[in-house]
Amino acid sequence: MNLKSIAAVVVSLTATAFSAFGQIASRPASPSKANLRVPLDIPLLLSGNFGELRTNHFHSGLDFKTQGRTGLPVYCAADGYVSRIVVSPWGFGRAVYVTHPDLGLTTVYGHLESFSGKIDRPVRERQYVAESFRIDTTFEPGEIPVKRGEVLGRSGNAGSSGGPHLHMDVRNAINEHALDPMAYYASALKDNVRPEVRAIALYPREGLVDGATRPVYHSAKTLTAPFTAWGRVTPGIKAYDRMTGTTNIYGVKYLTLLCDGDTIYRRVIDHFDFDRSRAVNTLVEYGDVIDSNSWFMITELPESRPLEDIVTATGDGTLDIDTERDYRLEFILEDHHGNVTRAPFTIKGKREDLPIPEPDGDGQLLTYDREHTVMTDDGATATLPAGTLYSDCIVNITPSAVPAGYLSRRYRVGNRHVPLTGDYTLTIPLTDERHADKRRYTLVRLDGRKPVAVPSTYLTGGRIQAQVNRFGDYAVTSDTIPPKITPVTPEKWGTRGRVTYKISDNLSGIDTYRGEIDGRWVMFELDGKTGTLTYTLDPERLPARSRHKVSLTVTDAAGNTATHTRTFSR
Repeated sequence: MNLKSIAAVVVSLTATAFSAFGQIASRPASPSKANLRVPLDIPLLLSGNFGELRTNHFHSGLDFKTQGRTGLPVYCAADGYVSRIVVSPWGFGRAVYVTHPDLGLTTVYGHLESFSGKIDRPVRERQYVAESFRIDTTFEPGEIPVKRGEVLGRSGNAGSSGGPHLHMDVRNAINEHALDPMAYYASALKDNVRPEVRAIALYPREGLVDGATRPVYHSAKTLTAPFTAWGRVTPGIKAYDRMTGTTNIYGVKYLTLLCDGDTIYRRVIDHFDFDRSRAVNTLVEYGDVIDSNSWFMITELPESRPLEDIVTATGDGTLDIDTERDYRLEFILEDHHGNVTRAPFTIKGKREDLPIPEPDGDGQLLTYDREHTVMTDDGATATLPAGTLYSDCIVNITPSAVPAGYLSRRYRVGNRHVPLTGDYTLTIPLTDERHADKRRYTLVRLDGRKPVAVPSTYLTGGRIQAQVNRFGDYAVTSDTIPPKITPVTPEKWGTRGRVTYKISDNLSGIDTYRGEIDGRWVMFELDGKTGTLTYTLDPERLPARSRHKVSLTVTDAAGNTATHTRTFSR
């Protein structure tokens, strides 16, 4: 959908309307406007903005484009000290955390290719002491002081990055809450493009939409066509922000819904608490997300109100269509730079006999604020700590036959369209206890295209237990296949000064790996995206010999181990 076609179905905001919207949105006061230095010395463009709704989390910062390159110098935003370093195959990859005591802020620089020398040396020392590439370590204020404009490292594509870029967070140094860095860098980023509406949806809860109990979706081209409804319904919108100079899509910062001119819903994402980041699932129609990766933002609030500092609504955010009249609604979307889109639509109240709600089966009604255990006659149990649910709901565990090749019955736990705040304990009895090594049993979730392994533990009495964070279908299988180790161009290791492997696992996933050269641990760096292990020959640590023996051992989460050895010449 291009901007011209969208403009045909939304109303441009006039200066008068903008003033009115300013009263509606009532933006919170911005944090103290510290003068933070830009982290890159290139024209700044974004590939991601703060607060984007992502799988089980909010995006916590700004993603700065690096012109498709790695290796650009990354500059410190202000005076301070390195307070934490994280190195991981996933997430931020290599990340530097700098605390700025005078500002009350911490800035974070992620997906780095490398650290500066003064940072790399103490980090590498700790990695070798721990004999681990992966490390999460903290530093005292006087250990690694840094200045505004000092190079912290080089930009890269490490961790879970989808392409070269610099991720940057700005956080409250006291409570570690994420703050929108746009409050500090807006003047360095040009943006005169309004948010874009893709579609509006209406979801029946205890009601009908267009005479049926299924949701109805209107694309941006058909917004002028009214919905008809009766009973309780929930509006939703699929929309994205846009910015000047890029084709990327971004999250919408300010979202408001009006009904007959009154504000009934308001959402402002300019900060969040990491402990509640998973509650992003309450801002969207979660079933659409997991079924089709379609992100419709909804106005309905859960009973637990986990994001009450971000979202406000009249009642629970749903609409009760109980009069045969036209309900005039309007979504208003605004970005940080003040670009606004208004998307009006109409719901026609049409009296109809509402269907009798279908029973939810023989499950238990669980209240969100209490601990509950649900069980089956054959001993499968799900124990949900208080607060696991966002709202009260019926939860069943429904067993079915043993799938071919599995060692337990298949169990459907709850409704997979219901989001959860975190882990609950699932215990499943085995029907076939064949393995002497109990680590071989692996719990898997079966409601996707392929089984997804969940870290699990064998309990006495032939039961498998795991901490899982989704409702869905689960069963137990076994993993007896060791990881695969593939050397990459081993004949060139010596001349290139780099030893490289590819590693992978069929089911339970890589748990640990250990690389040695001439019997001594060396630091193989793992790229989790590609499964590539790389060790760059270090003359300070590698014995001075013409021939060396490499040994790599990889173990998966089921305890299966593979080892590869080889000699090479320098």
